[in-house]
Amino acid sequence: MIFYKSLLELDGANMVSILSFDSRSMEVLLGDKHAQHFSSEFPLIYKTKIVKKNNPNKFFYRSAIDNALKNNQMRAIQIIIDYICKYQNNFCSSFLFLKNFGAIIDKGCIELN
Repeated sequence: MIFYKSLLELDGANMVSILSFDSRSMEVLLGDKHAQHFSSEFPLIYKTKIVKKNNPNKFFYRSAIDNALKNNQMRAIQIIIDYICKYQNNFCSSFLFLKNFGAIIDKGCIELN
């Protein structure tokens, strides 16, 4: 329930988005232990709006995958991708990979057969 209750307090972010820089956090938050709280109706992986530091009137959008990729957390990226494939396997989730798919493949997080 921590995923849903923190939404309004954290400007639309959730603990998965915030802690995606750490592989262990992703293992715990997205692990099977909490599977009863996961559903395709309420996705946990999405782009959050972040205010730019040098200009408070401008924003950028970043997902948990982007944060993990930025912090070179290959295990976290794999856990997030596994979660998306299992619980968010829909067309809307494909937009999470528009700008970072090449970088994910280059880093070896997923293999193309």
